[in-house]
Parts: sequence; structure tokens; C-alpha cells
Amino acid sequence: MERGMTGDQVLAALWRRKALVGAITAAVFAVGTAVVMTRPSMYEASSVVRVEPQRPGEEMVQRTVSELIEQRLLTVRQELMARPVLQKAIEEMNLYPELVSEKGIESAVVQMRKDLTVRVEGENAFEITFTSRDPQVAAQVANRLPALFAEETLKLRQAQASRATQLFSEEMDSLAKSVSTWERRIAQFKVDHMGELPEQLEMNMRGLERVSQLMQTKSEELRAAEARRSDLARARNAADSEAGRLEAAESGLSRALVNAKTTWTEDHPEVKRLNSELDTMTVRRKDAEGRLVADRQERARVATLIEAIQGEIKDLQTQAEAFQKRLDNTPRWAHELGVLNRDYEIARTKYQSVVSRRVEAEIAEGLEAKTAQSLFNVISPAGVPAVPARPDRFTGMLIALLVALGLGVLTGVVLEMRDDSIRDGHELRERLTLPVLAVVPNMQGKTEKRVLMPTSQSRSGISSPTTLN
Repeated sequence: MERGMTGDQVLAALWRRKALVGAITAAVFAVGTAVVMTRPSMYEASSVVRVEPQRPGEEMVQRTVSELIEQRLLTVRQELMARPVLQKAIEEMNLYPELVSEKGIESAVVQMRKDLTVRVEGENAFEITFTSRDPQVAAQVANRLPALFAEETLKLRQAQASRATQLFSEEMDSLAKSVSTWERRIAQFKVDHMGELPEQLEMNMRGLERVSQLMQTKSEELRAAEARRSDLARARNAADSEAGRLEAAESGLSRALVNAKTTWTEDHPEVKRLNSELDTMTVRRKDAEGRLVADRQERARVATLIEAIQGEIKDLQTQAEAFQKRLDNTPRWAHELGVLNRDYEIARTKYQSVVSRRVEAEIAEGLEAKTAQSLFNVISPAGVPAVPARPDRFTGMLIALLVALGLGVLTGVVLEMRDDSIRDGHELRERLTLPVLAVVPNMQGKTEKRVLMPTSQSRSGISSPTTLN
């Protein structure tokens, strides 16, 4: 039967069972001490790394790596705990050789995650703490991990910058082909519609005006030539009449001269006169025939000139029609050429933008490589620890002592609470409803011992009031 106990009763019970309590306390303390003393010493080494800002670089050129290096502090623990960094550290420094040989590299990575602690300090620094049984190894790992993390981070950033440059290069090549295609289409369009292009509008207008002026000039020349031909036609009739008249007169004089010669001699005055008049008439006839030939030649020349002028006018009319057709077609081709030029300008603008971005990406990639060494600065390198960080043997032994005392006291109290024995009259009065008349002590030697009275009805032989009734 369990019952409540006061502080004095607890002390009394512990005193009665001091041997058992002491034995349990000693045994538990011995076990705790053995555990504390046999635990291996673990050394901790810490290094503090500061992340340098990149603001000057961003002001000089637009970076292709959008993530600021300071933002990596938000995920620095996950990145340091990632397998690439830890595996590289394990392989480089030959950590956990037994575990690697027995269970593989993955088990070693899991164990290293347990031994590694990463804490962010402030806004731009983090602390790496590594725990190992060997203080030299703890210091080496704590100093090497920031460098490995920096190498992986910089490798990732440089890969991102390189991918951005490659992406811009590929896009630039694609846009260059598009721009070349549009240039060929525009060039072919201009070849197909040469003379009808918008930039040739003024030239066509001037050409049409020049042809119109030439046509006007040639028309005036044609009118003058036709007038000349009309004059020559009228003069031809007169010339033909004069030549015929002179020829007829010459024939008459010749007949008269023949008749005269038959009558008179050569020295006769009439013969001489007729000879003189015949010579004069012959000269006049030849002059008239010469003028007639010249008039014929002039008429032929004028006819040829008129024909040439008419041909030139016809050619000028053809040229005028061609210029007019060009002017009529110019608005149509101007619209189509404007559409081609608009699409070409869009492609060209994209190409120039991508070229500019690629140049910036190349500069950014170069800056990433140049500023790589200054992004992570170890402001507090890890030193070789002189004393182990754990276990804390004094604290462990103190805890073992407290646990041992607690178990001893708990054991004594539990045994006392489960003990049904009555040891004095006070307990008897509390547990029985009958009045206690006397308590007979057990006198053995010099020590006084009370007789323990059982509380059960069968052993005490005393019945409760309800039973007596």
C-alpha cells in the first residue's frame, strides 16, 4: 500500500536504508564516471570568413550573375553541407579512412555533416566549426573548408557567367543570320524594283521634267523643220520651172545657132551673138540645175531631220512614260520596302542589343575571374585547439553524481512507500481508527527497538469499528 511521506519520514527512511542507498549511489556514480572518463576527447576548431561586397563591380558593368555574393549567406550552411564540398574535403585530407573503406564515401559525408557546424555571423560573415579527435585535423579542416567553399562558389559563378556569355553568343549568331537574311531580301527587292524606289522619287521627277523639256524643245525643232520642208516644197516648183524655162531657151538658141551657121560663117556677128547668148544661157541653166540639186539635197536633209526629230520625240515619250510609271509604282513599293525596313530594323536592334549584352557578359566574366580571390576573406583562421571541447569531464562527473544520488534517494523512497510495516505509535494512530493504549518496546541489549505491528486485520487481530459493531 502506497502512502504520502513527509520530509522527516523521507530522511528517516533513507537513513534506515542508507546502505542500499549508498550502494546504488556508488554504483551509478561509478558507471557514470566510467562513461565520462572513457568518452574520447573531441577538439573543435573554428574559422570566421567574411564575404566582401561586389558593389564597385556592379557599378562598372552589368553582371550576368544576378545573385549577389552576400545573398549566399542565406544558404551557406546548405552549400557547405552539400556533398561536393564535403566529398572533396574528405578525399583531399583523407578523413574518416576506416568509415570510407567499410561503408563508402556517403557514410563519411553523413558523419562529416554531424561533425561540422556553420553559423552566420552578422550580415556578411559566417563561422565554420569542425570537431575531430585530432586537434591538428580539426584545425586543418576548419581552415580548408572556406577555401573549398570559395572554389565551388566561384566555379559556379564563373560557370553561370560563361553560360550567359555562351547564350548571348548563340543568340547573336542566330540574330546575325536573321539580319543577313533581311539585308539580302531588301537588296534583292531594290534590284527587282530599281528606279521605282522611294529614294529615287526625286531623281525620277527630275528625269520626267528633263524629258518634258526635251520633248518641248524637239517639238519646236520639229515644227521648224516642217516649216522648212514646206518652204522647200514651194521653192522646188519654182526651181523646176526656171530650170525648164532656161533649158527650153537654151534649146531654142542652139537651133538658132545651127541655122545661123548654115547661113553665115563663124565670124559673122549674128553667129557670135548667138554663141555668146548660148554660153550665157548654158551657165544660167547649169546654175538653175545646181540650185535644183541643192534644193533636193536640202529637202532630203530636212526630211531626214524631221524623221530623226520624230524618232527622238518618240523615244522621249517612251522615257516619259517610263518615268511616269516609276512615279506611279513608287508609293506601292515604298509601303512594301517600309515593311521590310521595319522588320530589318527590329532584327538589327535586337542584334545590336545582344552584341552589347555579350560584350558586357564577357567583361562580367572577366571581372568574376579577377575578383575571385577577394570575395571570401578569412578574417579569423582556425588555430590548433589545446584543450578538448568535449566531453566536459567535471560537469559529466557532477551530473553522474547527481544522477546517482537521485537514483539512490528515489530507490529508498519507493521502497519506503511500498513498505506496509508500522514502526511507531504515531503511524499506528494515523492508520488505525482504534485508540492505542500502549506500545511495548523491544529491549535487546542497549538498543531500544519497537515491535513492528502489522497493519492488516489478519495479522493484528484488531477489527475496525465497523467490524466490532
